[in-house]
Amino acid sequence: MNILFTYISNLILISSPHQNGLLLFVLGIIFILTLYHFLLYFQHKSSTYIYYASYTLLLFLAYFTFTENDFLSTLTKSVKSFFLLIHQFLVWSYNILYYYFVFRFLNFTKHHPKNNKIIKKILISLFFLGLIGVLDAIIKQDETLLASLYIIVYVPVIILLTIYCFYLVYNTPEKTKYYILIGSFVLFLSSLLTILIIDFKIFTTNPDIGFLIFYSGIVIENIFFSLGLGLRQKEILIERNDAKNKLIQKLQENEDLKEKVNLQLQEKITVLSEQIQLREEVETLKLTAFKSQMNPHFIFNALNSIKLYIVNNKSKKAAHYLNKFSKLIRKILEASDQIETTLQEELNTIRLYMSIENIRFSNKIEFSIYTDENINLNTVKVPPLLLQPFVENAIWHGLSSKKSNKKIELIIYKIENNFIEIIIVDNGIGRKASAKIKSKKSIHRKSKGINIINERLSDFTRNLKNEYSITYQDLTEGTKVTLKIPLQ
Repeated sequence: MNILFTYISNLILISSPHQNGLLLFVLGIIFILTLYHFLLYFQHKSSTYIYYASYTLLLFLAYFTFTENDFLSTLTKSVKSFFLLIHQFLVWSYNILYYYFVFRFLNFTKHHPKNNKIIKKILISLFFLGLIGVLDAIIKQDETLLASLYIIVYVPVIILLTIYCFYLVYNTPEKTKYYILIGSFVLFLSSLLTILIIDFKIFTTNPDIGFLIFYSGIVIENIFFSLGLGLRQKEILIERNDAKNKLIQKLQENEDLKEKVNLQLQEKITVLSEQIQLREEVETLKLTAFKSQMNPHFIFNALNSIKLYIVNNKSKKAAHYLNKFSKLIRKILEASDQIETTLQEELNTIRLYMSIENIRFSNKIEFSIYTDENINLNTVKVPPLLLQPFVENAIWHGLSSKKSNKKIELIIYKIENNFIEIIIVDNGIGRKASAKIKSKKSIHRKSKGINIINERLSDFTRNLKNEYSITYQDLTEGTKVTLKIPLQ
């Protein structure tokens, strides 16, 4: 075996790979891969790329001072002694990062959750052990302890761990696992041969043979890993395109549903206008018409916001808000024939409305509801969509012109046994400032919501002993609206 390696040495190595440009070539590849994957991380925000870029960076730092008789060796003269001192710790560290890259790349958290936790604990323990060794080397300017820990502890543990991880990778249901298996096996084999040749003088006493094998393994390993990352990126793009197409299809279905519902409501209004004469039925018709026209701008803004999430590849957020938007539309349609609803259901609807309306403000509006413990929200009846126009006014006229610290509070009390008091407070610019801004606009948006609420409350309380009231109060900052609704 020694004769064979000596023959290979004489045949291949005319000079050391540190002198003949081979290491410089490998370092160039590693440096380019480091920059490339750092850029991919900032573009895609995936920790897979930052692990791989950090791994190649440490790999570069571990060997960039090994070059001889070239421009790089001239540049690294002043720091060469330091990096040679901590060389084994850099090797220690980039191998640990290599494991983190593989675990993230093959989604070990999902496929091997228990093994993932145990192996990471072992890796963290190894890192801190290596940190102790390198600190001792820096303080004493002697790497004896670090070298001993490397040979006695690190090498046996990392070899056993690698063999076990090969088994886990093989049993991982990911298409890209074969790139990892081949690249990892080449790197493992080249590293093992390098350790046997350089540290234990097995096969040959010429360390250049070991370095040649190791540097060749690094190049092959990086080629396979890059191919694997390319395949993963292709899979991610396909998944994103599929998700985007599904969301677009869902949006189109909602648009079609909205048009269909509007046509049905219009037909219903026409029929009822011709056939129904009684006041109660007319009021029901007004309620349906109100629900049909109350939020054209809200629906437009919500769909545009969801569309923006799709364009920006935020498919999870788009799906989340699209689901909420569909629920709100469904609630409005289900209540189209109702004259009253429970206060609990009304609060659920206003929460849903606010969560969607808040998309435009990047969820910067703080919305809170406080209720009296003595109120049974499931038994108190109110007109459906009673609170929406007031909350909408607070947003459009109070908070939309404000840059930060936006709040809306709903406070609900029970006044003796006769009334429920609902207070809507915002910390917006106030009614006077809002009126000034509105007067300067060339197009004035006319809201009928509050007028329709007055009419519906009049009809709702017509057969009760007590009357409702709506009062407005200008605060130092914002507006306070108080609804007093009779229970009997």
